[in-house]
Parts: sequence; structure tokens; C-alpha cells
Amino acid sequence: MNGQSFILLAIGLFVGLIVTVAAVDEYLFNEHPPSEVSGLIWRVENALSRVDDLEAQLKVIENGGDLPFIRMRLRLLTEPPGALSVRYLDPVSLYDQLVTVQNDQLTLYLPRENILVVKRWLGVPLSAVGLSSLNLSQLEQDQADGRIRMQVLQNVHSFSTETLTTPIVLADTIASDSCVTEFSFCPGLETPRQDLSFIDDPLNRAGDTLSDEYILEVRDAQTDELMRMVWVDRETYFIEKVVFFEEGRRSKTISIERYTINQGLTAEDILFLPRGVPTIRG
Repeated sequence: MNGQSFILLAIGLFVGLIVTVAAVDEYLFNEHPPSEVSGLIWRVENALSRVDDLEAQLKVIENGGDLPFIRMRLRLLTEPPGALSVRYLDPVSLYDQLVTVQNDQLTLYLPRENILVVKRWLGVPLSAVGLSSLNLSQLEQDQADGRIRMQVLQNVHSFSTETLTTPIVLADTIASDSCVTEFSFCPGLETPRQDLSFIDDPLNRAGDTLSDEYILEVRDAQTDELMRMVWVDRETYFIEKVVFFEEGRRSKTISIERYTINQGLTAEDILFLPRGVPTIRG
């Protein structure tokens, strides 16, 4: 076999492998329809499994809390041993505070005091605890144990200019440039239920609509009380928003305002802290 034939054979094998992988992916997706709870959770976890590193801007609203909202930048490395950092952007009182987590060690940098506080929790996977609000695996187990029940709803998007816009940035494109895909969402729900605490939301407007998200509704299996709602983008299957409820009212809202994935972050990038700063160890 000459060199040219060998190259053609290698290309043919490579193309055949790509076609096989694509066929397997399509089969798995067809086996997990997003209209079903287990299928939607599978698709979310499958999307996250392809993320090596992630940077996201989050907005957290604690209803009844002292602060109107908290905005932060989260950076995550999924490759073992993994790393997590959170830098506070708003409000001014928390600006530039930085939390880093690796294994069981948490480090807090307080810029106003210019000190580092280091604390270890032996045996506790802190990064997993910190991201538990965005992890759907436990919900599936809770449903299997009969503690909760879940269903998938469809969200209705309004073309109103006042709807929210969330960009997702894909760091690695064919042209090696970042690309931003923007889409809007509003909290109106295409469902006959009227106990979701959204009927007074100013973003819930009538008009031309298009379904672009799935919503995972979580209720207490015994009382039927609404506990959580999770917005999932129907193209990327990334979580866009999580709303928590207590006694039928919103208690906390986590909105992911922006994603950037697979941009080549390293543990050193994520865990970087000021040097030469006084350190308190707990």
C-alpha cells in the first residue's frame, strides 16, 4: 500500500468514526426526549459532561434579604481535581471579594481588609456543595425516593423589547473566534396552573410567542407545594434560571446571565489569589 492509499484509508476510517459517533449521539438523544423529566435531566447532564471549563455571570436575588441582589462571576474547571472561584461584582459592599475552592479547602479574599481567610472542611467536596443548586441529579433521586414529583412545562417567549436577553458564548468555534448567541425569555408559563407566583410578573405579557425553553417544575410529593422551577434552554440544554419557593412564594432566584465554555482555563487561572497578603487559617 503506497502512502497516498494509506492516507485515503485513514481519512475514510476517520470519517466513518465521525458518522458512527454522530449516529450514537442521535440515538441517545432520541432515547431521552426532553418532554420527559428523565430525558430533560439526561440532556442537561450530557451537555455539562462536555464542558471542560466554564465561566458564568450569575445574579442571585434573596427575597426578604438585606441586599437587593448579588452579582458574581463564577469560574469552574471540571477536570480532576477541579477548581472553582467566585468573584463578587455587585453590590459595592462586596465588590472584588473572591472565594476559591479546591478539594476541601476554601479561601476567601477580603479586599477592604486586604487579608486571606483559609478554611478546610475535611471530607467535604466543597465545589459540589457550592454548585448543588444547579445540579439536577439529586432531584432525580429524590423523586425515586418519593419525596418530590416533577414535570416538564413549556415556557412561552415574548417578543417584547422588555424581555430579558441572555448571551451564551462558545469560546471555540470553527474560526477560532468567540460567537455569541442571544435569546430572550420571559417567566410566563403555558400552563393552566395559577399558583406559580408569576401572575404579577411585569414580564408576563401577551403577544406573539415562541417556545424556546423547557421548565422543570418540582413539587413536594405529599403537599403538592411548589418547591423549585428550573429553566433549561432547549438548544444548549444549559440551565438558565432556578427559582426556589417556600410556602408558595419565591424565596430565591438564581439567573445565569452569561456563559463562556471551553476557553482553556487552568487551575492556576481559577485559583489565582493576591500574593504577600496576611493569611488567617481556621
